[in-house]
Amino acid sequence: MMNTLLGSISRLPRGSLRSLGVVHDVIVAGVSITLTLALAWGIEPLLTLWQLWAMILAFTCLSAALFPLFSLNRGAWRYASLLDVLSIVKAVTVVCAVFLLGNFILFRGVYLPRTTMIMTWFVMIVGLGGPRLAYRLFKERGTSLRSRGAIPGAPENVLLYGFNDQADLFIRNERRSHASVQIAGIIDDRRKNRRRQLHGTRVLGALDDLPAIIEHAALAAMPISQIIVTAPNPPASELSAVIERAAPFKIAVKRLPDITKAGAIEKNQPIEPMPVSLEDLLGRKEVNLDIREVARLINDRCVVVTGAGGSIGSELVRQIAAFLPSKLVLVDNNEYALYKIDLQVAEEFPGLMRVSRVADVRQSHRIARVFAQHRPDVIFHAAALKHVPIVEDNPIEGIETNLLGTRNVANAALACGASALVMVSTDKAVSPTSVMGATKRAAEAYCQALDLSQTATRFMTVRFGNVLGSTGSVIPLFQQQLARGGPLTVTHPNITRYFMTIPEASRLILHAAGHGMSDRTAEGQIFVLDMGEPIRITELAERLIQIAGKRPLVDVKIEYVGLRKGEKLYEELFSAGETIERTGRPGLLVARTRVSDANLLKRNLDAIEVAIGNGDSQRALELLAHIVPEYVRPPRDLIGTPGRPPQIGYVETPEY
Repeated sequence: MMNTLLGSISRLPRGSLRSLGVVHDVIVAGVSITLTLALAWGIEPLLTLWQLWAMILAFTCLSAALFPLFSLNRGAWRYASLLDVLSIVKAVTVVCAVFLLGNFILFRGVYLPRTTMIMTWFVMIVGLGGPRLAYRLFKERGTSLRSRGAIPGAPENVLLYGFNDQADLFIRNERRSHASVQIAGIIDDRRKNRRRQLHGTRVLGALDDLPAIIEHAALAAMPISQIIVTAPNPPASELSAVIERAAPFKIAVKRLPDITKAGAIEKNQPIEPMPVSLEDLLGRKEVNLDIREVARLINDRCVVVTGAGGSIGSELVRQIAAFLPSKLVLVDNNEYALYKIDLQVAEEFPGLMRVSRVADVRQSHRIARVFAQHRPDVIFHAAALKHVPIVEDNPIEGIETNLLGTRNVANAALACGASALVMVSTDKAVSPTSVMGATKRAAEAYCQALDLSQTATRFMTVRFGNVLGSTGSVIPLFQQQLARGGPLTVTHPNITRYFMTIPEASRLILHAAGHGMSDRTAEGQIFVLDMGEPIRITELAERLIQIAGKRPLVDVKIEYVGLRKGEKLYEELFSAGETIERTGRPGLLVARTRVSDANLLKRNLDAIEVAIGNGDSQRALELLAHIVPEYVRPPRDLIGTPGRPPQIGYVETPEY
């Protein structure tokens, strides 16, 4: 009967529910004072003394007048909480105190026994709070019924990792939204939380107790399928430990978003846990960008981004657009990539003046015309060929794009009077063993030489390592192989790489550019992003398998296929001849290195251009080695197995 009544009430429109709540509270006030007077006087005086009914009417009217001051019905009953109980206590206390004071002043307390107001206070709190609690329990009981099979559909049994505020919010939201999730318990490593409960959900033990917890859940016909990490920004080591412990049981691990920013509670929708990504396991601290320096560099200026459609280029465009340049010129030779980033900028920054130009940095006259037309103040040069094995097999195209293309952009920047050019480089440029790395080192040398040979334009170089998630990088390759059931192919058991995310890399490029413009002592030097510690590619593959809830080397194999042409076992951010200096800015270092003579470089580049025009790749490589004397090809036994398809197991440089 009660369930039917509550169900009927819950289907009323929201405005009707609020009005019904107001009526309920006034009736409770009247019934409470009537009941307590009946207990104090007895039934017969209550039926014969009109003064008692006058007091009942006065008390009820006073309650109706004062209750709105405490917003008793401004919140929804289904979300009733301790704050609502506190409001009820305040309202009832004020009503009883005012009525008692008024009765004493006007009638000297006649017809009002001293214990009446105390009993009324208790009865009203129960009468106002009890129905609210009953309604909330009724709305939340769907989860309990589902776990018993009263509601069709088998729920997904999950464990929460972390006894905290996020876990509290998630449990309450899950019960209100009737999500198809059954929370079997909580895991927490802190001893003080052992045997505690959160909304009836018990702490079952620590992470070390996971095997026993899973076994007990299976025996109770509640097999665990998922572990949800409740902390919004858990340490990478903690996430890795949970994933590693869950992998042998083929249990997927997810994490909660920051619920305070998710808006899920206000929208009355289930809070959706997010899959753990490899970025979450890097453990890198976010570097705060110096907004003022970057704003001075970009705001109200014309900015050009070459390679604007690539992974790094497109993220640079998005971040630059937020600083409101006077004009943003997007340059790329890939029509579709250019279309996508142009469309995104148009949607997110409709008031920003933008220009899209299909142009190839290898065409010096075309780049010169674009720069002469728009007269950019700042250029971010991110266009390059980046795949080490592909450039190794196509050295002429690599040299022409990465080296001569950089020369063309730099010369055009000088000709149009730009204030700064920022070139995106790579750790492959340090002690290069590949054509790609050597071309980027030669491009660095050209920008260094120009930076010192004149004062009109600053030429800055930013060097960093691999970027997670860039097109053609190792992570998408692993994901494709994992989707097919494996194996995951790695080039070598000991191969390591530096990694950072695309947004972080782009943010630090802007950070370096802003700092470089304000620090003239860094002229001719190379900015190097602090990449943290290198990561074994095998470990990345293992973590990716574990994130999917599978066991490395058991459910999914890992195969080693040999290093590709031009690859090294490990990368470096600084060469032996470079000195490392700190800039005083987090995440940013300076490499002081030798600087080549600008005129000599120009003559060598002109000779390389002639060799490329003649199709003489051997001569072009000889001249490249003359510019970059540390460029040494690896021994034959480290090149890899001939005949392997080019997509297997190679590790990428970032996409520019």
